Formats: sequence, structure tokens, C-alpha cells
Amino acid sequence: MIPLYNTSQIRNLDSFAIKRLSVPGIVLMENAAIGIYQSILERVNNINCVGIVCGKGNNGGDGYAVARHFSNAGFEVKVISLGTEKEFSEDCKTNFNILKNLTSKRKNLKIKSYKSAKDINWLKDCNIIVDAILGSGFTGELKEPYSSIIKLLNKILAYKCAIDFPTGLNADTGFGEIVFSSDLTITLGEFKKGLFIGKGYENCGEVVLKEIGIGRDYFDDINPDTYLIEPEDVFSSIPKRKKSVHKYSAGKVLSIAGSYKYPSAAALTSQSALVSGAGASILAIPEDTKKLIHKNLLEVVVESYGNEKSKYFDDEALKTLHQKIIWADVVAIGPGLGREVETIKAVKIFLVKRNFKFAVIDADALFALDKVFLEKVNLKNCILTPHLGEFSQMIGLESKLIEKDILSYGKEFTVKHKCILVLKGAPTIIFNPDGEAFINTTGNSGMAKFGTGDVLTGIIAGLLSQIKNPETAAISGVYLHSLSADLILNQKPISNYLASDIMNNYPSAVKFLEESIV
Repeated sequence: MIPLYNTSQIRNLDSFAIKRLSVPGIVLMENAAIGIYQSILERVNNINCVGIVCGKGNNGGDGYAVARHFSNAGFEVKVISLGTEKEFSEDCKTNFNILKNLTSKRKNLKIKSYKSAKDINWLKDCNIIVDAILGSGFTGELKEPYSSIIKLLNKILAYKCAIDFPTGLNADTGFGEIVFSSDLTITLGEFKKGLFIGKGYENCGEVVLKEIGIGRDYFDDINPDTYLIEPEDVFSSIPKRKKSVHKYSAGKVLSIAGSYKYPSAAALTSQSALVSGAGASILAIPEDTKKLIHKNLLEVVVESYGNEKSKYFDDEALKTLHQKIIWADVVAIGPGLGREVETIKAVKIFLVKRNFKFAVIDADALFALDKVFLEKVNLKNCILTPHLGEFSQMIGLESKLIEKDILSYGKEFTVKHKCILVLKGAPTIIFNPDGEAFINTTGNSGMAKFGTGDVLTGIIAGLLSQIKNPETAAISGVYLHSLSADLILNQKPISNYLASDIMNNYPSAVKFLEESIV
């Protein structure tokens, strides 16, 4: 796992370096600038002009130092300076003055003091734009003149780079209304949470970490609660089969899914459970729906409930499935189930009775988890897999509000309800009852399609039936599901693959991971 930190922890890093290690701030700034300069140089060929917009604080100081390195190398550099010298931080002022002194000797270096939004047009001939305005200390709403500056910078056709953090983005929450859209974000000291979620995921581009020259001693005493998932984490949790294994000891999954309206979701979930390694997969579906999908499921056992007129899951169906629920290692419930009043009631009874060992709750079944019911139900050993809209409905808050601090809402929910939450999105985030969050690092926009969530539910259920650890199953299932989608891009365009392709390619994802790690 790669730990992620919040702004207060990173802010104290500079204090630690200066006060405890006696490293001057200007040295830290110079180390950062060298790393930034090298990172850009490694990624961009044929540089004709570098445009850098510098703020008043240390982020601006980094920008002035970076400008110096590009100028030293002979590149044309244009710098827009925001604010006056009286407003600059001490280290920012030092690097500004060095740069200002160099302009009298060099034709390739120019500095312009910002007066109006029109000044941004001066950078239009640059093929690299560097944002050194606010960095990771920003919170709240981006005000003028910054909001206009960022909007204009985003319109310039150039390779864009943000120093430490794109201007307008909250480093803790990953939220921002107006955010610098970067191709490369060079973050300093350590990775911050907001780089990988929300608008950070959308606007940061490639994220590169550069040290500031003091090592990792400071971080040894910090206990992070948010992580990026690495391949090694998933590889170590891939189920290993014993020689004496048989189909029932390999994992038993019961999928209570599908209805007359939505039969296909059930097929994807129950089949995916087998593909991910479960030895036995039974699909429980209304009798009236059985004939719609039975011929398409060669390996899954289809067990119907009700009579020829039964179209959806209800209390009577739950009674019929009592023994199968006890039999199963994992019950996956929800995909295509429908939201009839009787169905939602039956899901609530299922959760209250708790005859299951583990449960993966998805899609329509999540609508049983309204705010009132959540106060009295025990969700231990449950994995919930909502997307943002479903999570919003569950906790009774608007999606727009949740997006402003998605990590806090997810952690609060799982700590309170003692469950695993798989909050599906770009990226998907897994939360555990200890208040920790794990951010997925695989996947692509082609996954935004009907059925991908049903496949994920089956994969997680199949893994859970084998390893009996909800957190590990959720993390591994999410990662491998998305890795499978990534590998499909070698065969199909991003918009033209289906959920069934992800399911069928899952074994290739496992094989790819095994071969990559070994």
C-alpha cells in the first residue's frame, strides 16, 4: 500500500526539516525545483517556450526557481508574477530576486507582473505551462483573480504541469469548483489524498513524487488512514488452492438476483462468481424468469422460487431459500432484483435474520438500507457496493455534498456500521470499519456501462467465498475487475467492450498480475 497524507501532516514536514534537521527552507525549495525541472524535461520533447505563473507563497518560490533552471539550460522562459514583493514569503522573494537579476543579462528570460486577465494571453505561444500559484495549501472557493487566471490557462493548448498541487483543488478532499487541468502534477515530500480522488483524479494527470532532500524520517511516526492499492497487495491475497480441494470447499456462492424486468444482471453476477474462483455458484431467481436465462448459464446451477407467475423476490421466496442461504459461504444479493415494495421488505428481513455467513449487497438491495433501517440493522460481515447516487440515498445526503469530502463520509459510515463499503466511481474507494480508505489504481472510462457493477459483485462474492476476509476480497476484487478492463484495451477500443468482456478477461488479469510480480 502507498500511504497518502493530509495537508497538516505535509505542512509539518517543512517545519520538521527546518527546525529539527536545520535544513534552510531555501535549500528545500531548490531541491524541489531541480526535481520539477527534471521531471518536465523527461516528458516533453521540442520545448520552445516555458510559461510559468507564480504565486506569492512558497509554491510561487518553487516556480521562480524552476524558471531559473529552464533559463540556465537555454530555453525561452516567460514568468507571470502575482502580487508584490511585500506580499511574498521570504524564500519566494529570494528566488524572485535572483530571477529578476538574471533578466537584465538574458534574452531568453522575461518576467511580467500580473495586472489583468489579458496578461495570460502572453503565454499562448508557450508549449509548456507551469502552475506555481497556490499549491496544496488551498481550501474553500477559488476567488478572483485566480478563478479567471485558471480558466484562461486551461484554454491554452500546451503541456500543463502543476507544482505540488493544481490550483483550485483541495489537497485533503480532492474537491474544487474551478481547478487547473494538468497533464503532470509533481507533488513534493509525499503523496496527498486529494491527488487521487474526485477532481484530483480528473485534473492531476500523471502524478509524480519528488523528494525535498530530507528522507523519510519524519513519516515514520505518522499513521496514515488512506492508501493507494498496489499490485503486490492484491497478488498476496489471490486464493491458493490446496491439492485436496473440491468444488464445495473451493467456495459456495448463492446469488439472489434478477427479476422478470432485469434477468441479465443475475446471469453476470452468478457467472462472475465462478470465474473468480468459487467452486459452486447457485442463482436463485423467480420461476417466471428462469427460462429467460437458463440456457445461457452452463456452469451455474439455477434454482427458482415461487410459481410460474412469480416475477420478483419476496418474503415467501426468502423462506424457500432458507437452507441455501445457510449452505452458502457468501450470499450476493441485489443485481437486477427490482425495487418492488415486497422485494425491499424481503431484503430487510434477510439482513435482520442474518442467516448468512457473509453477504455482498449491491444494486436494488441497497434501497432497503434507508436511513431509518440503517440505525437498527447489523451489517457486520457485509460488503456494500453502491455508486455515489445509491450511497447518497442510503445516508440521506445529496451527492454534491458528499463529493466535497467523500473520504470523510465513507469512513464515517463504515466506522459506524462495522461493514466494508465499496464506493464505486472513478476511482472506486474501499472503506473498512477501522476508518481506513483504499483507493483503486486500475480501471478506465470504458467501464461506464451497464453490467460492470454486476460483474464486480460476482467477482467480490467469489473471492470472499474462498478467502473469508471481506476487506481483502473487496480490495482484490475491485483491483482485478478494473485490471481486466485495462487489459481489454489491447484488444478493443475504450468505448466498445462490454461487461461480459471484463468477466471473461478476468483470468487474464490474474495471470498478468502473477507473471508481473513473479
